Amino acid sequence: MKIPIKNIFTVKKVKPQKQAEYLLVLSRLTMNGFSIKQAINCLKMLENKNSIFDAIYQDLQRGEMIAEAMKHLQLPPVINNQLSIAQNNGGLQQTLLQSGMILQNKSRQKEKLLDLLAYPAFIMLFLVVMLVGMKIYIVPQLDLNNDSDLINIFITSVVSIVAAIFLGLLHFVYRLRKMTEYQRSIVLIKLPIVGKAYASFFQFIILQGLGMQVGSGLNLHDICSSTNSFERGSIQCALSHNFSLGMSNGKNLYSLIEKEPLLPNELKMILQSGGDTKEISQDLIMMSELKFEETQRRIKKILNLVQPILFGVIAIVILITYLIVLLPVYGMMKGMG
Repeated sequence: MKIPIKNIFTVKKVKPQKQAEYLLVLSRLTMNGFSIKQAINCLKMLENKNSIFDAIYQDLQRGEMIAEAMKHLQLPPVINNQLSIAQNNGGLQQTLLQSGMILQNKSRQKEKLLDLLAYPAFIMLFLVVMLVGMKIYIVPQLDLNNDSDLINIFITSVVSIVAAIFLGLLHFVYRLRKMTEYQRSIVLIKLPIVGKAYASFFQFIILQGLGMQVGSGLNLHDICSSTNSFERGSIQCALSHNFSLGMSNGKNLYSLIEKEPLLPNELKMILQSGGDTKEISQDLIMMSELKFEETQRRIKKILNLVQPILFGVIAIVILITYLIVLLPVYGMMKGMG
C-alpha cells in the first residue's frame, strides 16, 4: 500500500495524548449512532484550527478507507492496521475505544515514569555535587590526599556509568527506529523486565484482529492473503506473509504458530478446540481482552519497581561516599582526641 506523500510531509506531528483523545471521542460518537464520516466532521468543526481533520474528511469524501484517511493522525502502523481490519470485518467502535485507551495509558505511564525518575535524579545530582564540593573544599583543608584520589575515581566511575547507560539507550533507540515494526517487536519482547508487557500487548492486538476477521467469515487463507491491505513491515503484514509462505511450502499451521514468538500458546489451543467459526471468534476476542488487561497489570508492576530500584542504587552511592570520605575523617578526629 502506498502512503500518500502529503500524509508524511504536510501533517504536523501529533502527540500520543492528542491521538488518544481523538480516538476516544470518535469511539463515543460512533457508539452514539454517528457514522465515522459524521464523527470526523464533528471533530473537524470542534478543532477548526486543526487541518488534520479537514484532510481526513476529504479523504473519506473521496472514498478512502478509514485506515488510509487516519494516517494523517500518524498512528502506529499496528493500530492503523487494526482500524483497517475493524472497518472490513466489524468492530470499529470497540477498536477505536481500545486503541484510544492504549495510547492514553501509554501517555499517562510516560508522565508517571518521568515523575518517578525526577526525585531520584535530583538526589543523584545532589550527591554528585556534594562529592565535588567535598573534593574541592573539605579534603584539601584536611590534607586527605588518598581520599581525594578515591573521590576522583568514584566520581569518574559514576559519571562514566551514567554516560555509558545514556549513550547505550540512545544507540538502542536509534537501531529500533531503523527496524520495521515487526522486527522491532521481536526485539522488544526479548528485553528483560519489560519484555513480557510488550509480548502481551502485541498478542492482544493480533488476537483482536484475528477474532474480528474470523467472526466476519474469513478463513485462514483469506486472512493470510490480506497482506496487501496492511502497511509494509507492520506486524500484521509480516505475520500474514510468514504464514502464507509457510503453508504454501507445506508446513503445518500449528508448528508455524509454535515457532512464531509473537503468538501466544492459547491461539493453538483455541484453534484445536474444534468449535465452529462463531465460537472461535468469541474465544479469540475474549482472549484478546484478557491480554489487554494483562498488559495493563504488567506495566503497573514495572512502574512500581522503578523507584525502589533507583533508591537502592542511591543507597549504595551514599554508603560508598560515607566509606570514602567520612570514615577517614572520623578516624582522623578520633586520633586527634
